[in-house]
Amino acid sequence: MVEITEQTASGDRYSVLCISQQNFAVSINEIREVIPLPKITPVPNVDQSVYGVFNLRGEIYPIFDLRVLLRLEKNEITEKNFVVLLECNGIEFAVLVDKVLDVTRLDTAKIQVPTRELSPQYVQYLTGYYEHKKLGMIYLLDLSQLIESKELNRYRYA
Repeated sequence: MVEITEQTASGDRYSVLCISQQNFAVSINEIREVIPLPKITPVPNVDQSVYGVFNLRGEIYPIFDLRVLLRLEKNEITEKNFVVLLECNGIEFAVLVDKVLDVTRLDTAKIQVPTRELSPQYVQYLTGYYEHKKLGMIYLLDLSQLIESKELNRYRYA
């Protein structure tokens, strides 16, 4: 992983995730673990945003492909991909990512509210966006909205 840290006097820490050449951030408080791509078991007859399930130390977790939900370009999934295990409102689930860039502090005063100028597929799943000096645009994911989406809500379990 590449360490990219922006020094600010105040700010929250986020993990920056690269998905289809777009940078998304998740609060480090919502990340449980980052693991290399495990053996995924496909699940038949589910929404295409559900990539499958995997076993991690005896626990079964659903893994979601946010590229489908956010309507991003779908590139080939390889052993270079990662899985990020997340927890939101007591619900644990995983998302497929291309890379985890590392943890960075984002100055909360500079986080912008999502506007209509952003791609419509992003706005409903964002808490904001941030213009980073080195990384460019970073979209802050709203995990509550993701798990409440009609595509994912029916497959969640606590």
